[in-house]
Amino acid sequence: MPTFQGSTIQKAIETGLKQLGLPRDAVSVEVVRENKNGFLGLMRKPAIVNLKPLEPPIDADPTPSDDPPAKPRAGKKLATALTDGAGKKIASAFNDITTKKRDNQTALAMVQSYLEDITTGMGIDTQVTSERQGNTVTFQLKTDEEGLLIGKHGKIINAIQYLAQTEFNHYAKSKWTIMLDVGDYRERRQATVTRLAERTAREVLATGKAVYLDPMPSFERKTIHTTLVDNTYVETHSEGVDPRRYVVVTPKRP
Repeated sequence: MPTFQGSTIQKAIETGLKQLGLPRDAVSVEVVRENKNGFLGLMRKPAIVNLKPLEPPIDADPTPSDDPPAKPRAGKKLATALTDGAGKKIASAFNDITTKKRDNQTALAMVQSYLEDITTGMGIDTQVTSERQGNTVTFQLKTDEEGLLIGKHGKIINAIQYLAQTEFNHYAKSKWTIMLDVGDYRERRQATVTRLAERTAREVLATGKAVYLDPMPSFERKTIHTTLVDNTYVETHSEGVDPRRYVVVTPKRP
């Protein structure tokens, strides 16, 4: 069976139809693999499909002088069937999938699998474990290449965490927070953010001008707000839209 590739399933099908010189309703399609965009443009995988030309209809008693009405092609028969009983069954099955009850354990399993796939795609040998405390689930990523997984100022680990939270929200019933940690990075980072908040407050007090911090995830912004909430001389608020939302530290109004 001929196999064709494309950046998406649709493009793979179009490539195959062009090479075979056949219309869409003259072939059956088997999806071998869906396309994968990878993480940060890495490890992209094209979609792969098999296209099998359908058998042409055979006339029972063809006569040159009095041709019978043309029989519908197999593809048209398939299309008709899909719009009748078979189509209703497929639609019903699809509805069952899309209306399936959300489940927290399934969502956590999907996040676990997602993290294993994404670290494998990055070429980083990683062991993934998880622990839940209240409404927060922390996935611990154990690896000998911590720096590559964390990234500068935590940009890589924060990006993966954002995607993992999105994956969890897609399947979960509850609104739990997904956290990723590598070694003791989160503990060290929280101490760094706390010092940043205190240093920024001194700068605002000295200059009398507002300071706009770099964008950071919500839990780090919360650390800034919490650290300075009782400060007599400055106040904080957030601006922008995630993932580019940031904290502004300003002199406290009289």
